[in-house]
Amino acid sequence: MDGRGPLFDQIKRAVAGQILRGHWRAGERLPNEQALSTLYGVSRQTVHKAIALLAREGFLVRRRRAGTFVAKGRGDRFALPIEDIGDIVAREGRVYEFRVRERKTLANGEGIRWPDLPDGAPILVLECLHFGDGTPIQLERRLVSLDAVPEVVDESFDSVAPSRWLVDRVPWSSAEHTVRAVNATADAAALLGVEPGTACLSIRRQTMHLSRPVTLVHFLSAGDRFSLSGASITDSATELNL
Repeated sequence: MDGRGPLFDQIKRAVAGQILRGHWRAGERLPNEQALSTLYGVSRQTVHKAIALLAREGFLVRRRRAGTFVAKGRGDRFALPIEDIGDIVAREGRVYEFRVRERKTLANGEGIRWPDLPDGAPILVLECLHFGDGTPIQLERRLVSLDAVPEVVDESFDSVAPSRWLVDRVPWSSAEHTVRAVNATADAAALLGVEPGTACLSIRRQTMHLSRPVTLVHFLSAGDRFSLSGASITDSATELNL
């Protein structure tokens, strides 16, 4: 458990985290409430409340006399992967580097507005440039909710890129993507080393964990330097895995 908030919320996040990481897979029966209360060192009533909330949110299915199971597929859908750009560059046989160009903390609505967070909520603003073999391939502008990820304030990002750090450490349960083709503005073109007006791939992504916003990020990539593919999936465990 993470020590944040009421015990039932901590149990809820802990159980969801096991599902997200594939420890309990789609269709698999969970240990009973007594076993979970022993595992986490809390009362059975606390576990019951956490399990009830997860069932209400669609993570679990409760069957009378049979037990509680991880929810199965919720219909066919097309999903884009959440993959670190460093892994993509390395897989293509190129040398990956990154540079954090800007980092600041401010309140939501203070120059930048994140629609799904309340005004005044603390956010970390990051701008990062990613390189392959010394050539800039992607510009990343990211907002991180400090209420959802308070530990990020202690990370310097000297040796690990923000995207890599988040992929490795922060659970998420859903992601929304908006993908479109755009022409590079003069400022973006200068950073990517292309001519203004060059065709670029724009990806806006928001990740959530149990209906709570975690990060909102905009990636801009030169059209001939980056590609993205997804897959049609039906298994909710695959859908939720980190």
